[in-house]
Amino acid sequence: MKRHILLLMIIPFIFSCGTAGDTKISTTATQKYSGEIVPGKWKRDIAVPFSYNGEASSARIQIFFPKDYAAGKKFRTIIALHQYDNGSRDWENGAGLESLANRYRFVIVCPAMGKTLYENSYYPETVNKWNIIPGGKFIGEVLVPFLRGGFGLASGRSNTGIMGVTVGAHGAILVAGTYADRFGAAAGLSGYYDPTIMQTSKMIESVYGSYNNNRLRWETEDNALRNAEKLSGVAVFLYHGGRNDAFQEGQSRIMAIRLKQLQNKSSAYSITYSEQKSYQYGWTWWKIQVPAVMEFFDAHLRE
Repeated sequence: MKRHILLLMIIPFIFSCGTAGDTKISTTATQKYSGEIVPGKWKRDIAVPFSYNGEASSARIQIFFPKDYAAGKKFRTIIALHQYDNGSRDWENGAGLESLANRYRFVIVCPAMGKTLYENSYYPETVNKWNIIPGGKFIGEVLVPFLRGGFGLASGRSNTGIMGVTVGAHGAILVAGTYADRFGAAAGLSGYYDPTIMQTSKMIESVYGSYNNNRLRWETEDNALRNAEKLSGVAVFLYHGGRNDAFQEGQSRIMAIRLKQLQNKSSAYSITYSEQKSYQYGWTWWKIQVPAVMEFFDAHLRE
């Protein structure tokens, strides 16, 4: 599964996001970016400054701007989440999705978040913190406002999508459900969606504590399967290979079944599912799915 400085000029006031409990997140409001953007190229090492509970920090992202990009025009935005213990170039190096981004006029945003599980909270038992803010909160409450303020991107749920591979797939579906007012479509490749199936996972335990001592937490908080109802209004694409994958293919299958049950009751839910039993783990196989993922986003996001 284990498979950098460009600062935006800022104006001196803070955009604050209300959060649960006593936490407070502030993103530094930005001027419209006036530096050079080369259409058809990646803009790397963009710093995203923020504060969380009064403590300042930052994270890095890179953005691909399609070849016909022009400031002021509306472009659909897709946030692409990497694998566990990886970085912002995961999708660039693995998927080679630039030609598809050009074809569909997608802006691709890739954050560098290391060992995050795209969690919504930290706990007393948490020993793995990628930054001062939980990863899911960063995406939904820092990165999206940052993209809106600095670039005019991700301006509404109808033109904003999110996708990921493995743990990033878990993150994409989880974040889309938590912030369903900000995302119109989400895609996960080879992900996990019910952590209770992985009760001995040291990776999951590093954020949520042990399953035996924190069962309710594992069963309810950040459990995408148990919280599938939150994906109302979000079109979902799921894929899983059947051989030597990091997570059981049943993780995607059972999530797809749950969403299909919801779709049968309400048109607010939408699921597209693909399972290839002969496909294995890694970008050699995930790359084959990328055209279908981009076609899915083209069908479900509006310009």
